[in-house]
Amino acid sequence: MSAWHNIAGSTTAGCISTVLGHPLDTIKVFQQTQPHFYRHGTIHVARTLGAFQLFKGIGPPMMNQILMNTIMFSVFRNVKDLTSSTSLMGENASAMCAGLISGFSIACLSTPMDWIKIQAQLSQSKKHHTSLMILQQLTRDHQNRFWNTITVMYRGHVPNLCREGIFTMVYLGLYDRISSTMKENGEQGGQPLHMGQVVIISSFTGACAWICNYPFDTLKTVMQGKGAHESIPMKTAFLSIWNSGGAKAFFRGVRTSTGRAMLVTSIRMLAYEKTMQLLREK
Repeated sequence: MSAWHNIAGSTTAGCISTVLGHPLDTIKVFQQTQPHFYRHGTIHVARTLGAFQLFKGIGPPMMNQILMNTIMFSVFRNVKDLTSSTSLMGENASAMCAGLISGFSIACLSTPMDWIKIQAQLSQSKKHHTSLMILQQLTRDHQNRFWNTITVMYRGHVPNLCREGIFTMVYLGLYDRISSTMKENGEQGGQPLHMGQVVIISSFTGACAWICNYPFDTLKTVMQGKGAHESIPMKTAFLSIWNSGGAKAFFRGVRTSTGRAMLVTSIRMLAYEKTMQLLREK
């Protein structure tokens, strides 16, 4: 598989999945950080926010998804091939290990991008609503001190490591094992899956992965939802969520978000697999 083919597939998957999934992500962020939105359904929140607010902050995740998809698919495949060839792990353990490591690898990119995205999504200001403006304002507030700026953008990095690791482990790990089993034992006889099968498998694994990692996503969002000058420790964020509704509070917005996860993960995998298939035929 050519590296350029992987980049092309990852870019296509990142662009399409971000455009379709970002409005639902914005709704999820408001439901996680502002409880009065949680009391209403997805449609009500969408109407209240409006189209402009729903697409705010789409720049960072668009760039982020292109980079992350390239790294995620590349790291997953390389780690899986390495662990499988050494005979230290079985196929199942190898796929899960590869997913976990690929998730850790993309967390370093997603943490600062998510901070900018969440600040843009929650901003009610018409003056400083773009991601670039938020980044410029952050830099000015810290008088161009690089380390201070980076520290703010990496708030919530620990829960994000857990979030990305768990998500990719379940999403890609399960997808790899299910798709491999179907290819070996099904009608395909080793041939690529039909696109309908790709959508069904990736929707299922994406939903499972998102439900598993959702409490970490809520914790990260609360930590990153504060302003640049309002740092909140992880323990304090955890207790504030718990005190607002116990374990259920960590799953606020999970229905909207799981629907988004199914949409994004299925479209991402479909776009990736279809692009790779077209490139292989050339």
